[in-house]
Amino acid sequence: MGASRRARAPRRPRGAAPPAPARRGAGPATGLAFACLGSSGAVPTAARDTTALIVRAGRTMCLVDVGGSPVQKLRRVGVDPVGLTAVVVTHTHPDHVYGLPALVQCLLILGRTAPLPIYCHVEHVALVGKLLGLFGLLDEGLKVPILPVAPREGVRVLATADLVVTASPNAHGSMPNLAVRLDTRDRSLVYSSDTRPCAEVERLARGATVLVHEATFARPNPAEWHSTAREAGTIARAAGVGRLYLAHVGYTAHGALGAHVAASRAGFGGTVAMAEELRWYRV
Repeated sequence: MGASRRARAPRRPRGAAPPAPARRGAGPATGLAFACLGSSGAVPTAARDTTALIVRAGRTMCLVDVGGSPVQKLRRVGVDPVGLTAVVVTHTHPDHVYGLPALVQCLLILGRTAPLPIYCHVEHVALVGKLLGLFGLLDEGLKVPILPVAPREGVRVLATADLVVTASPNAHGSMPNLAVRLDTRDRSLVYSSDTRPCAEVERLARGATVLVHEATFARPNPAEWHSTAREAGTIARAAGVGRLYLAHVGYTAHGALGAHVAASRAGFGGTVAMAEELRWYRV
């Protein structure tokens, strides 16, 4: 906790809307909240790592995608990694899954005994198993069930007393991928994962309190299966969400985040902010 208090908060981009009240370190006291453990696209910079989210609702803690040093980052936001409820892997591009073996290894060393369920697209179950098997992590005593998620709109992924997680396929080219929605009784958070603007994400996000949408590019790139900042805003407006946070921002845009936020606000018309890393946001 002390290390995270000493860390200087990232500077908010010029023109960015102030985020909802947030806290560093100890985590939110109650309700639905999230923290970005990273906010960059596939290539990190000195200031931003690859995108992943920790979501907390009551006693449920769900990690969505697993970038580098997951245990260190969870601890920096006040989360005991041994207490994770589940992991959701949206797809198997390296920046979204490469930290998974390190997470499982650390949990073994830390003495976790409860199984850690990992949910992923049905087409990625074997690949995630091979990734963990490469390091011999499936035979060390910690059960890590890898559970398939069907590529259907609004499919139920998991449910606890505090949180319901559903998913829908998105548009990421030849890579099967899932957008994720996390609901409590009166709050909802949607994470687009990597995608072009698509109707499936718009429908999944309808009426959500918060949308975290990828914004890889400043300008459209027809050769890529990603979104621009303005397109993220357009999806947020069409879905009627309450607030929009930008993530998975390409490294070439890290020096112009104010312009990124402004472009997204032009598409949305509502409250937009760049997601800052290692900071809790109440939904």
